[in-house]
Amino acid sequence: MIALVEDKIAFISHPKASMHRMPFPKPHLESFESPLRFQMAERYLETSGALTEMVRVKAPRASLKDPLLVHSPYLVDTVELLSEIGSGQLGESAYASPDLLRAALLTVGGSMKGVDMVLGGDVKHAFVLMRPPGHHASTSNPMGLCYFNNVAIAAKHALQNDAVQRVSIVDFDDHHGNGTSEIFYTNPNVQYISIHEYDYENFGLGHYAEIGHGGGKGTNINIPLVETSPDISYESAINRIVIPAMKSFKPDLIMVSAGYDAHFADPVGNMDIDSRTYWRFGREIRELVKTTAAKGSVWVLEGGYNPFTIGPSIHASLEGLAGNAQPILEDQIDREVNKLIVESNDEIIEKVLETIKPFLKK
Repeated sequence: MIALVEDKIAFISHPKASMHRMPFPKPHLESFESPLRFQMAERYLETSGALTEMVRVKAPRASLKDPLLVHSPYLVDTVELLSEIGSGQLGESAYASPDLLRAALLTVGGSMKGVDMVLGGDVKHAFVLMRPPGHHASTSNPMGLCYFNNVAIAAKHALQNDAVQRVSIVDFDDHHGNGTSEIFYTNPNVQYISIHEYDYENFGLGHYAEIGHGGGKGTNINIPLVETSPDISYESAINRIVIPAMKSFKPDLIMVSAGYDAHFADPVGNMDIDSRTYWRFGREIRELVKTTAAKGSVWVLEGGYNPFTIGPSIHASLEGLAGNAQPILEDQIDREVNKLIVESNDEIIEKVLETIKPFLKK
């Protein structure tokens, strides 16, 4: 039986994504963005049968010109320089290795390949399992384990296609994608929606009042939830903000910064969700592609630092994206839900809605 294009999902990876390693032992933050998370995720997906129906593709290497779609020559040159040297600090929690440039260009290339396959009609969705992540990298600054902003580059690449006028980016990483937000903050053709952990005692980037600037006003949507937010708060954010906002924007392509560090067992994040929420993201993105008449969706790995939970979490997303029932997975355990946390998030969601309401089309 030949699968319809609407059911086809490309799975894009490359073994050399495991080569870059920052020279830090645990418990340093940098040590968690290691080859192990990539290797164990891919191994889990293969042994679980999750990739059986996928179109397997090896990520091509991007050229040094491709990151210039969103990054300054200074950023690209310094990543190349310190990779040649083989070490050095490029930014906060962003260190070079001899294999950094190769891995980073393969990740960019894989992300762009996903876009090309979806826009070319080869598949409806693409999942790019590569590293290093990218959503913290801004126009000129690598930071937060990120060097090239893979999703931003791929989105800009998509906008060069005549069939694409608008791109929506959904980011469900535990941390705010400050780089993606900065890159597209004035761009009316790119909608950026981020659901992330936020510290209301020590304010920082990712506040709901950051809505874009100039022509891009209203396209930057932050959903800053409190620490230890449960699945029900994410479900509410998806139903009440993400879905209506994307239906209003009507993107031609949906991109996903797929970070899995909001999982309750992740060593870097502080949220309280499991693979059931990641399945929900997959299902809802699939439905949004249909309701908005988008060409499809392209998912690019961001965070997710527990090597034992990242595989099941991605598996759940892929099942939702394929239109399959929610799988019963080993991480789905009963956990106490703090009503005060849920109530706080409900208030935050109301404030987000109040902030973005003037920009939503009916």
